[in-house]
Formats: sequence, C-alpha cells, structure tokens
Amino acid sequence: MGLFSKKKELWFPLDNAAKIYPPTASQKRAHVFCFSALLDNEIQSDFLIKAIENVLNHYPTFKTSLKRGTFWYYLEENKKPVKVFVETPYYLKQIDYKENNGYLFQVLHVRNKITIKFFHALTDGSGGFTFFTEVLTQYLKLIGHDIDLEGMVKPVDEPYHLSSADDSFLRYDKNIKEKQEKIPRPYAVTGTPFDYDGCGMITAEIDLEDVKELAKEQDVSITAYLSALYAQSVNESFLKNRPHGNKLVSVLVPCNLRKKYGGETMRNFTMFSRVMIDYKKSHTLEECAKTASRQILDGLTEENLDKIIHDNVKLEKNFFIKITPLFLKNLVMRIVYSRVGEVLQTVCFSNIGLVNLPESVSSHVKALTFAITPTFSCGHQVGALGYNGKLYVTFTRNFVETTIEKNFVRQLTAKGVKVKVHSNYWESKL
Repeated sequence: MGLFSKKKELWFPLDNAAKIYPPTASQKRAHVFCFSALLDNEIQSDFLIKAIENVLNHYPTFKTSLKRGTFWYYLEENKKPVKVFVETPYYLKQIDYKENNGYLFQVLHVRNKITIKFFHALTDGSGGFTFFTEVLTQYLKLIGHDIDLEGMVKPVDEPYHLSSADDSFLRYDKNIKEKQEKIPRPYAVTGTPFDYDGCGMITAEIDLEDVKELAKEQDVSITAYLSALYAQSVNESFLKNRPHGNKLVSVLVPCNLRKKYGGETMRNFTMFSRVMIDYKKSHTLEECAKTASRQILDGLTEENLDKIIHDNVKLEKNFFIKITPLFLKNLVMRIVYSRVGEVLQTVCFSNIGLVNLPESVSSHVKALTFAITPTFSCGHQVGALGYNGKLYVTFTRNFVETTIEKNFVRQLTAKGVKVKVHSNYWESKL
C-alpha cells in the first residue's frame, strides 16, 4: 500500500494529513517537532550516522526527499548520504533541506544529547518517536553496549512491512454522511516578539506519580488534567483581568489513532480533540479538568473520528481537486488554512504519553523530551512525555513573556508537586 515505482526509484504519495504541510510551511510556521535524549556519555557522530543509516534501511518512507508533482507533492527515494549536525541554541526551526541533503528529518547532537527533528509531512509524533528510539538503540549497540530489545523495539535487521508506509486515513475511511460542527474562533495568545532569531523553550521536569495522583483525584486522565491546567494558565496570564472581548481558550489535543483503529503506519495518523473553556465565567481547575475530560472523550469517539476522516479523504478524492494543478491547490490550501487551521486553537498540548524503553537501553538514557515549534498563529505550544518516573513538559513560544509557564508551574507546586525547570541556552530560567 502506498509504495510505487518511478524511474526504478521508490516513491510515495503524501498521506492524507501530510498534504497540508508543504504549502503552508514557512520560517514562521515550520511544522516541525523533535525528540531529544540525554545519554550517559558524549555522542560519537560517526556511530550516530551509521545508526541512522541502519534504521533508514528499515523505513523507506524516511529515506526520501519532498518533490513537486503536477498535481500533488510526493516523497521520492533519497540516495544522498544522511548528515548529522552540531546542535545550536535555536535548533527548533525550519529544516534547511538543501543543507540536510533533502531529508525531511534532521539529526543534531551536542555533548551527550541527541535530537531528531521531523517535518510533519513525513510523520507524526508516534511515527517519529518509533524512528527516534530505534536510532538510539542502534547507536548504543554500535558503540559497544549489549542491548536486549526485550521485544519492545523491533530489530532493524528484520525486513520492513509495507504497512509502515500505509496511508491509514485512506485504509480506515468510512462513508459517513454527517458534517462536522463549526468550530468557534478562540482567543489568540500574543506577546513581545524576540528581537533575534530564537524560540523560547522551557522544560518542566515533574514527578509523574504526583501528577497521576492529582488526575486520579478528579477521575480524569493526565492529559485532561494538564490540558485544563494549561487553559487555566492562559487565563491567569492573559484573560483574568481583561473585562471584555473574546475569552474562549481552545487547547488542541492530538490523539494517536493507531490506538483506536490499529495499524503500524510510520506516517501521519493523528486526529485532534479540542478542550474549549470560555472564561467569561470563572472556572476552578477541578471544573476545567472535568470539562477537558468530557470534551476529549467526546472528540475521540469512533463516530466523530469517522466523520472527520471521511471529510478529509472526501476532499482528496474529489475529481475537480484531483485535476487542479499544484500551484492552484497550494494557493487554496493556504487560504483555507489561514481560516480553519491554527487560528482555531489558542494553544496545543501534545502528550506522547508514558514511554518505556528496554532496560539495557534506558540504563544509558537519562532523560527524554518532546517539543513542537510555535508558529505566528499559534505562538505557544506544549509537548509532553513521561519517562522513568518523570513527566517532561516542554513549553515553546515565539515571544518573550514566560507568564504561562510560571502560572503552570506555580499551580502544580501549590499542590505539592515536585517540579524542576530547565531552559534553552540563551534564556533565563523561571
């Protein structure tokens, strides 16, 4: 599925969700996310390159570059060598594809840290994390560690299955007639722009058991609880003392659809719920947590997801859209995205969830983080990941003020939660 031959080279059409990313990407909207790992020893770049090459042989959709067709973008086999780069203070930005030999992911390292960035047209968080963990595993094996995968990570010497290249949106599309409800436009977070090329990154390292206990007290998931906490932090930072105007906060919450529908695709297969709280009325955190839980569960019912999947696939299959030249599609998609894309969210809270690595791998991995690029229309975002008893919550923003982060952390510490705060190199800590 999704695997074609073109001039004796492999090529892949973009998956249904990926099609929006190339025409709407820019320096101010990179559509990039990344995973980082702190290891117990300084990184050896030669072994890191070899590890990536080994994993690329297993996942052909990653060994590609983006090409323009007459009607659509597509991925074509990339035979150029993969490169690694020294990580700079502002690394969460648009990938320089020429410098990166055309690859839609970029590998960085500094001291004992490995980071892999992904352009969202290539994969989603789940696919990216699978690739990232396999690179880590291969790297640790190559530098001489005895690695027992314990069945938790697939060995890359196994032949890949075509399902990893699957467009699961097309596979699981159902003919649903009902239309989606119209989404109201929420409050947009803004602040003082940086006067230099940079992106604010602050990671809160939180005791996972403490957060579990708080969520359990409200009978909600950690994602629902922290989404509510995020909304409350936006309110405290921007809306509480604002007497008039739009006070609707919308937190976009991505969901890995593989858990709902199955499949092993390494491509995009993510859908979204929205936590929407109108602060024209006051709400306690506990009330917001209940609201967030209900809205997330409602948004992720199979009936609702089937509707959204079909609406998206229906557009792709439309005859007139199919025959429209790419330059016109790009223009239309940019206009549509400006009206129904990121402007319909105040912030984004993306939680990869609790991840487990084989003990022989985790013994060398001190910390894991997940981060998302902010954009000019969604200037504040959060990536979260649970690992080894800690929850790593990484805030990214394109403006100077850190009030959301401060309010988020203060609300947790006020409830007795243990939190450590780290920032990227050129920023002051909270």
